[in-house]
Amino acid sequence: MREYINKENQKQYWDEISDMYAGITKISMDDFHYGPQIPGESDLKLLPEFSSGMTALELGCGAAQNSIFLNKRYRMKCLAMDISDERIKNAHELCREQGAEVELCVAGFENFLEALKQAGHEGEQFDFVHSSHAIEFVQDPATIVKQMTSVLKPGGTLMLSTVHPLFNGEWLTNVVEDEEGNELEESGQFITNYFEPPDDVRDENGLHVVSRAHSISNWFDWLTAAGLTITALKEPAAIIDAPYSSADWADHDGQLDAIPSTLILVAKKA
Repeated sequence: MREYINKENQKQYWDEISDMYAGITKISMDDFHYGPQIPGESDLKLLPEFSSGMTALELGCGAAQNSIFLNKRYRMKCLAMDISDERIKNAHELCREQGAEVELCVAGFENFLEALKQAGHEGEQFDFVHSSHAIEFVQDPATIVKQMTSVLKPGGTLMLSTVHPLFNGEWLTNVVEDEEGNELEESGQFITNYFEPPDDVRDENGLHVVSRAHSISNWFDWLTAAGLTITALKEPAAIIDAPYSSADWADHDGQLDAIPSTLILVAKKA
């Protein structure tokens, strides 16, 4: 039985590391990012065509770089939410610096529907609903997918990127012998159960925080059960000049060239 993911721990965790994270992580606002150390939209070209006045909702927005990009590039009306007050403060700062008009709100995945009502958006549907590397911190992604779909316009697009199920395994180096008896090192990822990948557990400052990966088939089932049609699925390898990076992500010793860190899913509502 997997442990319960405590959303209050997640909130405190991101509140405490927010400024540090902003200082060590580079996230471009000149491209739409999908995850650390992988190509952005300028290379992957996964999203539909956007135009001025279209609406977008971002959940788990962090400092809202993707919403800032959409507002500045396409003049979209963007609403961005994050569970952390401190991350939303970072987002306000970036919006001021960039001259972007993004509505910002403190709310987690579990209460975003109530937050929409409180912000005056009850019953509103959006052209684009998206989340980049945040839904892995929730207990019940299947329910969240249904709720995100419920606020998507017919013909609208949902984009989710999340941790890849292989990435939470353990990177091991094994010594083998070739035909001439020479010792060679071989490295690879070890995972005991693909269908329930190990959690990424972070015990910091007295907080027990869990990031959880799920199988690709689970994501397929959850999206289709919500009435969506999957239009794109990507597992990108790492690149050098990524729109989202840090020193640790960039120094991956070739692991991200062999194992995808991120799963990207794009789906359309009929």
